[in-house]
Amino acid sequence: MHTVMLVDDDYPVLEFLTSAIPWSRLNLKLHSSCKNGLLALKAAEEQMPDIVVTDIGMPQMDGLALIARLKAMKPDIRCIILSCMEDFAYAQQAVRLQVDDYVLKETMRPQQIADLLEKLKEQIALAERNSFHLAKLESAAEDNTLLLRQGLLERIVSTPADEEGEPNWIGEAARLGIEFDGRELLPALAVVNRWAALTQSPSPADERSVQLAVADAALELAAAHPGVQLLPHGAREYVLLFPFRRTLKSSASTTVHSLLLQLGESFRQRTARAGGLSLTFFTGAPAARPAALVRSLSLLLASEERRFYLAEGDVHALFPSAASIPVSAAASFEDDSLHTLYPEALAEIREAFLDENEPLLECRIRKWMDHIRERRYPPEAVKEWALKLMYDIQSRFQSLQHYQSLFSIEVLHRTLAAIATVEELTEWTLKFFKERLPHLSLLYGQSRRSEIQRAQQYVAKNIGKKITLEEVADLLHINSSYFSRLFKKETGHNFIHYVTLAKMERAKELLAHKTVSVEEVADRLGYENKSYFTKLFKKHCGTTPGEYRGD
Repeated sequence: MHTVMLVDDDYPVLEFLTSAIPWSRLNLKLHSSCKNGLLALKAAEEQMPDIVVTDIGMPQMDGLALIARLKAMKPDIRCIILSCMEDFAYAQQAVRLQVDDYVLKETMRPQQIADLLEKLKEQIALAERNSFHLAKLESAAEDNTLLLRQGLLERIVSTPADEEGEPNWIGEAARLGIEFDGRELLPALAVVNRWAALTQSPSPADERSVQLAVADAALELAAAHPGVQLLPHGAREYVLLFPFRRTLKSSASTTVHSLLLQLGESFRQRTARAGGLSLTFFTGAPAARPAALVRSLSLLLASEERRFYLAEGDVHALFPSAASIPVSAAASFEDDSLHTLYPEALAEIREAFLDENEPLLECRIRKWMDHIRERRYPPEAVKEWALKLMYDIQSRFQSLQHYQSLFSIEVLHRTLAAIATVEELTEWTLKFFKERLPHLSLLYGQSRRSEIQRAQQYVAKNIGKKITLEEVADLLHINSSYFSRLFKKETGHNFIHYVTLAKMERAKELLAHKTVSVEEVADRLGYENKSYFTKLFKKHCGTTPGEYRGD
């Protein structure tokens, strides 16, 4: 709803206008009633009105001075002057200030003021519609330009390696300002980090805002360094082309390094509200010919695995020269033994989690992630390892008291797939477990008795041992019969049944490893007899251990 400010040092006039104007019918709202221009200016500084109706002659600040100040603050504000003076000099000043109307108090009628306000309201609405339409056109034009550039990049990298002659995209590239013309083009790939921080499922609006932030930062860079070109590759990746004369080849990489860091800082400032977004840059080999550019860009865009272990927010020379370009962009990861270390990592991290020991939990997660970073395991294997870690510990979390899952495995899988660096994976894993610690405390706290909490924790930490009711009762220094009744009352479970359920959940985790035999699973869970373990497993899970695993 548009607002109207009334200004007059004559209180009866203010009272008359306030009561005579049909605010509801006009769909207008009274902004304020002020007895001089100075008070009106202060009110406008707090919240600007859309229309001002003001007298001219007032103490402290007259109406014309007020209008001049308001116009400086809001050029499109609508103004009506009230005056009892038929003075041409005032009218001239009002015209210069682009006042919308000039009303004599002697002939002023309520309907006249209402008609003027309605006319101004319609003008404001029309201007807003036009402004919105123009903004949409500008936005569409900007989107269209980005789409054209994205399409050009797709055509460049899809050029057959054995194509002879001038590629069909050369003319389009020239129209967008991308030309060789005796120069070399140094390509760089900008990748948006921490996409998961934006949202688990980025909307088109989220993606567009990121694209525009990168585009605006690149335009700012191009204004200071003409010739820099931006080619989007979706919402997360952007190719930048830096032209330079071959005679300046030696200093080009240093200059580009500095410019990319400037671009990264500009982007960070533009997306500060998104929380955690940043850009990492990867430079390719300079190209003096279209075929060389195709090769360099294709390798940069296919270098996802190579980027996984590189530091975020920095500039990395992936392929600094034509001589360094490999046959394939795929990185070589020789060590694939991460899965053999999984049981040890799971035991350590689960223990800290179930103990609700946040410092130890963080220490152990970072220890394993540092080991992964040092050994440089295949990125996909690392993500699967992390996914299984989260899923298995979450399953144990649920088994404590049939706790409802806090996540969808499909959503978690999609989130991890979108993580681009080991740094981000480390922080996201920490966040995953830390967010669940309060829920674990709540779960333990569902029992009012500390004895039950300690018993549950003991079972979780000693799942590989044979656990008896008497043993736990002794640990708690209470009578075993009393403990049995207390546990049943507090949890709804018989204690031995609870222990068996927890062991069966652990058995499912172990059976997921094909290299672990059923006998070994039984032994790890404190069962000396494989047949007894198999019977228990089938009773609780509806299938034998071998059938469960698909043997």
